[in-house]
Amino acid sequence: MSSRFVLCEYEKLRETYPWFNEVMANLEAALIAKARKDWSSLAFSPPGIWPTDEEFGKCTIMPQLFNNMSGARLITWNQNLTALGHQTLMTGAATGGRIAEDYKVGICGLMFLDKALRVTEIKMQISDSKIPRINIEEMMGYNKPAVVFENYWILDEEKGFDLYGYVEAVGPQRIKPIGLQVNRVPNKLQVSNTGAALQ
Repeated sequence: MSSRFVLCEYEKLRETYPWFNEVMANLEAALIAKARKDWSSLAFSPPGIWPTDEEFGKCTIMPQLFNNMSGARLITWNQNLTALGHQTLMTGAATGGRIAEDYKVGICGLMFLDKALRVTEIKMQISDSKIPRINIEEMMGYNKPAVVFENYWILDEEKGFDLYGYVEAVGPQRIKPIGLQVNRVPNKLQVSNTGAALQ
């Protein structure tokens, strides 16, 4: 897939880049189609946010599917960057940096929820696909800076995910993937228990 991208302020994304709605619609369609194929015993009822035991569900991306820089599971998108230079910023929370079984994540970008951007370059590895280095230093003056791809990637269950970055300043940084996820077992989401880790 193409790794072309734009750097922008997330809040202005929809008004400045109308193709973003099409990318999100394509991502959602592809993610649901893959889940229907792989989880063929389960149905999907749009919008998918109240699935029954016989259905898979859909929701925003949950931080608990990822580990932070220090290898601890994220509970929120908040993390503390503790070392300078080339670092692993985020990985899948399952063993070996993989996405946990029973989850599939679709991403089409990353947003930084702070005005203070402490990272100047990023790169990703999704399973055996490598997304090359992206210099994001020019976004340092942006409000909620975002890297938005003109295409999308699906982080499949039990496949690896790594986000690397060049850290120029230690301190807090909130990094959030842009996209959505599907869930094979609704009860594993623990949506009624705030702060709970996914199993």
